[in-house]
Amino acid sequence: MRYSSHVIASLCLGAAAAAHTALPFTAAYTAGLAIGSLLPDIDEPSSYVGRRSFGISGKVKEAFGHRGMTHSLIVWGGLAALVWRDSASPFAAGLVLGYLFHIVEDFFSVQGVPLFWPFSSKRWKVPLYRTGKGMEKALVYMALAGFVYFGVNGLFREWWRSLLFGW
Repeated sequence: MRYSSHVIASLCLGAAAAAHTALPFTAAYTAGLAIGSLLPDIDEPSSYVGRRSFGISGKVKEAFGHRGMTHSLIVWGGLAALVWRDSASPFAAGLVLGYLFHIVEDFFSVQGVPLFWPFSSKRWKVPLYRTGKGMEKALVYMALAGFVYFGVNGLFREWWRSLLFGW
């Protein structure tokens, strides 16, 4: 998935999670979602986040390959535990969920993801789309529609309140 597709899809999934749980749909939460949705691609130097990683991306790709370690649920669990231990904030919740949503989104690509790395390098997938092709675009438009739906049903009001009043 392209970086903008990850951000849009993760915002939609994060809005759905906030609409159906006690998660606050705040500016901090959405910033965490957006940043978290980009982090797994730190293993690709030509990715949006990779181009801004000051060379770290190349080292990660050299050591683990693209869609390797950074796309593992095992690694995500460890990172989530560390982030949540240090900061149980709306931003941290968004960051952890955005990262997870990225892995789930790539699970539906034809390339798949190594969900259980380092225990298994098998790539798990339900191949619905190829990056940059028509089905990805259709999924992004559906995600955008879903995000707007959740937003106009109360979440946008909560978001603006958090931005204006720091709630």
